[in-house]
Amino acid sequence: MIETDLAKKFIEQVTQYTQYNINIMNEQGVIIASRDESRVGTFHEVAYYIVTGTEDMVVTSGEEDYPGVRPGINMVINIDGRREGVVGITGEPAEIKPVALITKMAIEAMLKYEKQQEEIRRRRDKKEHFTNLLIHVEHSDPGELRSMAHQLNYSENIIRIPILCKTEDVKAELILDMLKHGPRHGREDISAVLNENHVLIFKTMKTDSNKLFSDYKYLIGDYLSTVLKWLRQQEKHCRFFIGSFQENFTQYYYAYRHCAWLEEKAVSSTASFFYDYTGNYVRSVVPFNELQWMFQTYEKKMNEDLKRSFIEIAGALIKANYNLVTASKELFVHKNTLLYRYGKIKDYFNINPIEAANDRFFMETFYSFLTKEH
Repeated sequence: MIETDLAKKFIEQVTQYTQYNINIMNEQGVIIASRDESRVGTFHEVAYYIVTGTEDMVVTSGEEDYPGVRPGINMVINIDGRREGVVGITGEPAEIKPVALITKMAIEAMLKYEKQQEEIRRRRDKKEHFTNLLIHVEHSDPGELRSMAHQLNYSENIIRIPILCKTEDVKAELILDMLKHGPRHGREDISAVLNENHVLIFKTMKTDSNKLFSDYKYLIGDYLSTVLKWLRQQEKHCRFFIGSFQENFTQYYYAYRHCAWLEEKAVSSTASFFYDYTGNYVRSVVPFNELQWMFQTYEKKMNEDLKRSFIEIAGALIKANYNLVTASKELFVHKNTLLYRYGKIKDYFNINPIEAANDRFFMETFYSFLTKEH
């Protein structure tokens, strides 16, 4: 169907360059736009004959051919094989035929372009709604998610991992455009600009299942390589937060939450991977009252100096992966000083987290309790 506003706009543009009267008729044969405004809304018999029949062009000499129809040429407007309407040029047929052909081609080209743009807009709107359901609605209807994914040609049973890009001094749209035009972006990758500073991609992980978890960081690095190279060359900065693997649309909400948690909690670096922070994440989501029931007596019996020392030493050891040399540098103390202070904690709690995994968990959980409280 030809939209009336679009037909009128076309008439306004074209009649700047020709003195001939041009009419545009819809699929019911009604004139919806014309240089001669008095004819708008009237029935055009030839147009109806063309749009409902098989003739592509009808030449008229005067009203003796068709009552109420002036001399001219009327041609079908054909869009993707569908007879959408008719364009008519009033005048001597032999004189106006070149104008009629050009006008027909111009309006068909314009309508095809508008149709393509409308399809793009509809897809963009669907994709925006789909993305919103994936990442902002915790309990989305699985049927609606799968229906929308089908309309957008996304398969569900594919392992994807979210990549959240936080831009600093570059537009988010530019980053997404580079990624989408890169050699590693695929049709099944779900991507969107969330706001002026964030881009989100649910990247498909197509690799040997035996190597997926060992190779995924390299695959993501390869996917981001073009952008990373450009950022270095332009001296621009972005951070990338890589969440958790998922293969069910209803779980993408949590995968995105893992990216958002990384953005808030991860130490500053170009790329942070959620699975490098699982211990910190688990501790962060344990309700404080659970920790309180576990550790409030420990906390009450500690004096302030010991408590302060525990927080400093535990924080440094956790950050340094229990490497004494690295932890001592973090605290700006000599290694032997750290060992002395660590020994006091070790004796007070009868733990040795540097050597025992269970004691590490105790130290890290108690540290979470103390730091959450303070």
